[in-house]
Amino acid sequence: MDSNVTETVGESLQQQLDHWYTFLVEDLSDKRTAHLPFLHSPLWPMSVLSLYFLLVFYWIPNYMHDRKPYDLRKLMLSYNVFQVVVCYCLIRQLVRHGWTFRYLYTCELADYSNSKDAVGFLHAAYLNYCVKTAELVETVLFALRKKRSQISFLHVYHHVFTYLLAWIFAKYVGGSMLTYTIIVNSLVHICMYSYYLLAVIPHYVPFSLGRLKRYITALQIIQLVSILVNILFAMRSDCAIPRTHILLYAPYMVVLISMFINFYLKTYSGITKALNVCYTDGGVQKKVN
Repeated sequence: MDSNVTETVGESLQQQLDHWYTFLVEDLSDKRTAHLPFLHSPLWPMSVLSLYFLLVFYWIPNYMHDRKPYDLRKLMLSYNVFQVVVCYCLIRQLVRHGWTFRYLYTCELADYSNSKDAVGFLHAAYLNYCVKTAELVETVLFALRKKRSQISFLHVYHHVFTYLLAWIFAKYVGGSMLTYTIIVNSLVHICMYSYYLLAVIPHYVPFSLGRLKRYITALQIIQLVSILVNILFAMRSDCAIPRTHILLYAPYMVVLISMFINFYLKTYSGITKALNVCYTDGGVQKKVN
């Protein structure tokens, strides 16, 4: 008797879990994404992040313990060029399919049709997700170069949550006024990765790059504040943007802005100047004059 009851409860629980999985993963998702690789199941981002944490905080540190840092300048050079090019492609993809500056403040809903422009927006969201996946490689490169100071909490928090939100956005939203984030982030990343590109080959640059660092950080803060403004416009009662994504996105953005501002104030206050340190996306570093 007890065995039958246990089996019945177990089957009922399994059915409920299957129902909720189907509802959350399949029913709520954008059906147009069914054919896109690495997007259907949440097991993919979970697996990627598990591998990310194991590589960065366990396998690579142990492997590099008695080894010299790798010189990855050529790889970093290629990676930075890739980022600049792909960010330009993201902007071009959205603009050519109808994106304008009004997406910052007007209630533009996601178009789930199969029209040319709607699918163009979806492909931009998917490309953005692929780019955020590639950005996780940055932390791996830091670990291989034994740049532990660059693997800051801000760096890891930023890249992990940006990756997760990009997956959610591509799978469930794929458009709307929230694509403002992709545009402004791509613009800032073109500037940022161009700076990183020059930093890899400083001997070929006819000016000092050190003075640009604070402006890169300030540009990132301005970008984040403008994204928060975009989210606030989307939260208006007369705007039917999916609230679930906003509720995930807004707290993350508030925390990220506060962390960036905190680092900026610490870095460019009298104390940090006296210590001769500076801040980049990777964390606090010793200035090189």
